[in-house]
Amino acid sequence: MKKFKKIAFISIWVLLIAGLLVSLGFVNAEQEQLKCSALDIHVNQDNDLYFIDKIDVAQLMKDRGDSIMGQPKASVNVTKIEESLNSHAAVSNAEVSVSIDGVVKVDVKQRNPLIRVINADGDSYYIDDEGRLMPLSDKYTMKVLVANGNIFEPYSKRYQHSIKDISKDSLFKATSKLDELYAMATFINADPFWKAQIPQIFYNQDNEIEIVPMVGDQKIIFGDTTSMEEKFKKLLTFYQQGLNTTGWWNRYSVINLKFKNQIVCTKK
Repeated sequence: MKKFKKIAFISIWVLLIAGLLVSLGFVNAEQEQLKCSALDIHVNQDNDLYFIDKIDVAQLMKDRGDSIMGQPKASVNVTKIEESLNSHAAVSNAEVSVSIDGVVKVDVKQRNPLIRVINADGDSYYIDDEGRLMPLSDKYTMKVLVANGNIFEPYSKRYQHSIKDISKDSLFKATSKLDELYAMATFINADPFWKAQIPQIFYNQDNEIEIVPMVGDQKIIFGDTTSMEEKFKKLLTFYQQGLNTTGWWNRYSVINLKFKNQIVCTKK
């Protein structure tokens, strides 16, 4: 009798499990046949970024053959769509998912430029906050710090390399100014005062950095990015003294920050 009950108990569980598997199979089949009903696109616009928007993303997907509306969920190649979106020059990262009810969700993060480089040949491009070169856009021009002067690195020969790659490569490092520009742009953009006060970085014929301020007409010679924080502290002291002294701003034509523990000024 006990043996019969045990067999009956096991049989019932086998039937229940089989029924559950069959039900799951039907549900899975239905899910696979469920068609994509909507496209939900989100594009971050932090820091007033307008290089790409929802309409652009939808059009980009359509142009590259990623027409998904009305298609079964099972046919949506999420990886392919992500790769397609990430290949866009303005996109930092794109993530795509399909919800259980057939909504395709697309989350796009735009690249964020820190500085615009204009080299000696007129070639112009951005360096973004991840240390990668970024081409200009026909759609939107972002107001950022500008670097020009004795800079010769073209976009076409550097865009495949990040600033990290350039700084590690001895051949690039010997001739590149991009790592210095990225370091200084990162520092300036992180400080609200300097971000408002310094619109331009200039490389002179001696390959020294000069910063062009919003206030005052002095030439400010920075040298290189060695002891950068200390040099900015010295310059801030200069500004604070100048703001508190009548006529003090007009005394000097050159402010030189290159030398350790001192500021060398040239009178007009």
